[in-house]
Order: sequence, then structure tokens, then C-alpha cells
Amino acid sequence: MLQDFPQTVSMLKEAATSYDNFQNEVMILEFDHTSLDNLKCLLPLNPSRFDTLLFIGITTGELEIQMDYVTHQVSKNSIVFIMPTHITFFTKIGANLSGWVLAISKSYITTLSFSNQQLPVVISYMQLKKDPLTVFDANEYQKLSESLNYVKNKIHKPTHLFYKETINVALKMFFLDLGDYYLCKKEHYITASLTRKEELFIDFQNLLRDNCMKYHDVKFYADKLCITTQYLTSILKEQSGKSTSQWIQEALIIEAKSMLKTPRINVQQVSDELHFSDQSTFGKFFKKNTGFSPLAFRKL
Repeated sequence: MLQDFPQTVSMLKEAATSYDNFQNEVMILEFDHTSLDNLKCLLPLNPSRFDTLLFIGITTGELEIQMDYVTHQVSKNSIVFIMPTHITFFTKIGANLSGWVLAISKSYITTLSFSNQQLPVVISYMQLKKDPLTVFDANEYQKLSESLNYVKNKIHKPTHLFYKETINVALKMFFLDLGDYYLCKKEHYITASLTRKEELFIDFQNLLRDNCMKYHDVKFYADKLCITTQYLTSILKEQSGKSTSQWIQEALIIEAKSMLKTPRINVQQVSDELHFSDQSTFGKFFKKNTGFSPLAFRKL
């Protein structure tokens, strides 16, 4: 499911304690425990792609989020980077969660440039896609929040003769501050070019995201990558600690759980959508991997 920018804005603004928007291109909001019930109700029921660059800062509390079928535990002073290519699913929201969201439309991203390069290069697009969660120390997080408040301040001054330009400058300052803190963390630094194994790992994730519901066999993915099944599994084991089969199974379970929690879809339809031979085979697969039958899981 693809959530475009207007959908994302509409969804998030209803759960905000404060909300600022520039021409439906840049949105900044803050949320806290008073708006969590609204937030939980408005989040997509199924894994979704956002046609938006999203930054979620967590000031207090915890959030569990799945991105490209990998679960991330997000806690205090953390920022999650959600790229338009990520498949995202919010699985748990802590009771005392508070923080902020910066959303920038995909089209607006291309208007921000640094030394003739587009925005993602500042921090490294491929690294953010591979490792979208960063924990900052308290001072760094506070400084980034202040930098974001500077953007909000510029949004509040629409009579400025160079209104759009001041917002662009403020956004660039935020991203330069973010890039400075991010790249100074040695564990996040990588060279401009990825190794061949890292490239194959990312290519596999992209293939899995687009094809897991239809293709369940390891050979399909290995053939698409023009490598052997053994080599693909060795790469995935090295990069993630999981085999190709584990990646495929976990992706299918995530998709199945999401659909089973959608009332209008019955178990047979879930089985069909996931291209199992019949409902019985799907039921056995689901119970083996979750401990619950599809109907029992639906009632949880």
C-alpha cells in the first residue's frame, strides 16, 4: 500500500499536539501521550510505503517499528529515518510516547541540494536504508530539536518576501546539523561505495519487498540476483544472521498478520493473496511460525 503525502499529512495531523505545514510539502508536528489513542487509530493497518521522507524523533517512551521486515526498537533520543522505498509497519506504541515528526514530500526533496547533490547524499541514502535507526546522546537530540524548531519558526512567517527560500535554508541547516552528528558516529560511517555483498543484500531486500507475497522459493530470488541459492544464503547469513528462507518466512508472516487484522479480509482471501496452494497449507504455515491458527490470531 502506498501512502502519498496528502494521506500522510491528513493521517498525522489528527494525532498532533502541535502542527505546522508549508504548502503541503513540508510538515512538522509534535505528539505526546494525550494524542496516542488518535495516533494508534490512524496508523495504517497493513505494511505501507510512504511517498514521503519521514523523520520521527522520540523524546520519551518507546516505539516498535518494522521496516523492510526488520524490527527496530526505538527509544528516547532516537531518530528513525523512513525513506520512500521502505515498507513500514508500526507494531507497538508505548504508553508514554512523545516526540516529533518531520515529513517532506518526495517532490520537494529534489529541490534541496548540497554542492550539486540531492539531499539523501548528505547522510548517505544507502546507509539510511540499511540502518534507519540512530540513537543520539541527550545533547545532540536537544540540538536537533532546536534546529527543527528553527524551521517551524520560519514556517510561521509567511509574509516574508523570501518565504520559501528562508524555509529551504532552515531545512538545509537542520539536515547539515543532522549529518554532522550522524557521520561523526563511527558505527554509522561508510564509504561512498558499498561492497558487492552489501549491494546484493540491499537488492535482495528490494526484491523481497516487491515479491514475497507471490514468490516463496529461494531459487526465485537467487535467479533474479544471478547468483546461486547457496551464495545468497551465505550473504544473508553474513549480513543479517538469517538465512534466505528465514527472511521469506518472516516477510510472509508480517504480511499475513497485517491482513488477518483487517476485518474485511477472511482467511481464505489471505491465503489466496499470499499465493498458498490452499487455506489448510497456509494455516499450517502460520501456526508453525506463530503458535496460533489464523482464526485464533485474529481474535487476539
